[in-house]
Amino acid sequence: MAGRSRLLSNTAWNVAGQLAPLVVGVLTLPLLIRLVGLDRFGFITLVWVLVGYASIFDFGIGRALVRTVAAHLAAGDTPRAQASAHAALFFLTLFGLALAALLAPASAWLVNSALHLPPELVPEAVPATMLLAASLPFVMLTTGFGGLLSAHQHFKALNLIRIALGVAGYLGPVLVAMWSSRLDVVVAVVLALRVLGTLAHALVCARQCAWRLRLHLPTAEATRELFRLGGWIAVSNIIGPVLSYLDRLLLGVLVPMRAVAIYATPYDVVSKSMMIPAAIIATLFPLASGVDRGSAQAQSLMGNSVRVLFVLMVPVIFLFVVLARPGLELWLGHEIAEQGATVMQILAVGVLLNALAQGPAMLIQAAGEPRWMAKLHMVELPLFIAILWLLTSRFGIVGTAFAAFLRNAIDAAVVFWLAYRWVTFSKMDWQAALPPALLAAALLAAGAWPSTWAQALPVAVVGVVAFSAYAWTRLLSPLERTQLLGLRRAGLGPR
Repeated sequence: MAGRSRLLSNTAWNVAGQLAPLVVGVLTLPLLIRLVGLDRFGFITLVWVLVGYASIFDFGIGRALVRTVAAHLAAGDTPRAQASAHAALFFLTLFGLALAALLAPASAWLVNSALHLPPELVPEAVPATMLLAASLPFVMLTTGFGGLLSAHQHFKALNLIRIALGVAGYLGPVLVAMWSSRLDVVVAVVLALRVLGTLAHALVCARQCAWRLRLHLPTAEATRELFRLGGWIAVSNIIGPVLSYLDRLLLGVLVPMRAVAIYATPYDVVSKSMMIPAAIIATLFPLASGVDRGSAQAQSLMGNSVRVLFVLMVPVIFLFVVLARPGLELWLGHEIAEQGATVMQILAVGVLLNALAQGPAMLIQAAGEPRWMAKLHMVELPLFIAILWLLTSRFGIVGTAFAAFLRNAIDAAVVFWLAYRWVTFSKMDWQAALPPALLAAALLAAGAWPSTWAQALPVAVVGVVAFSAYAWTRLLSPLERTQLLGLRRAGLGPR
């Protein structure tokens, strides 16, 4: 019971670490857009993407850091855990400096040739890009310190920092933009927050993990362990996030910067719903790691994980679809709603497919076969680039959204096939899967047409009630219904 309680607590903190900044972002983004304009906001969006996800260039070291340090701590081998941490932080710093050295000299070329910026913004964007380059070593170090806190199971401390930095990341640019809307000034604030974030992570590590920021060259043993553990996982860790964020990065080259803002904002909101499957998979993964391939337990985990994800995610995605146009208009105005509603709806369906695929993907990883996912990502990357370039060039950001949907659909189909073929040694029960799939498709189709609140609200209420009734009677077992009713009667507050 203590272990279960801790797991639920860690999951709750991980969700809070993502949800709190999201709420602040929803409230502040309209004001930021009004203060800086869509062109500047499009550039700021790219900065957030690069700063927030620069860890995709860590070559798997961040994930390997968590695994190696946690394993050594569990074995009681503190010296090897510290050696792994020293090696990981060394390489993360090295990679951050290398990225900065590549980006800084290319700043002028990127701004003048690669990005579709209005000419009057170029003098602001060049120094802003150089400041962005200067932040990358701090971003990498923050990834390392966050990994150390995760390995030590200090999720509360880690997510308190994330909440503070996430909230400041939205409020800081807004407050500065009230004084100056120049891109270099706003990005300077983002850089300052990154530096403060690195220091905060280091200080918390010193207190919670008995860890101090000192310069250590990596040992040969720790280096081999990190890169050997990375292996195929590193390949997947590199290509997977690239696939997820490539659409927004390429948009800066293919379309005007205003279109980047119109696409990226709905994407960021819809993608936050992935915190639900992330929390569930984190709970199920330890169970899946001890299950034999082809066993009844493996088949049960496969079916139950997909079923639970389906029950939780369909109503969430349905609300994104049905409220897309009136919601965006209320939040960000008519221009973004007019062009971004269809984008949000297409992306939302893709996110649903991606969420459902997390169950079989978990089983593949737990079975010790990360090479399958890595090879799948390696095949997907060039295909996605080609489809993305073609559809965006022809249909603009709607084509970009459809390219992202196609990638998620293909990825989900292959992941399900791999899990059934090589992990559970079974086949999908189409007789059981088809009715809920058809219901979900009908709901999403019905939710695509409303354009006003008067049309959307009745459809949203009827759709959620109808799906909830179907899920309660058809998708949840009697035992699950009893447990949920027991939770409601017992209450969910702290004891």
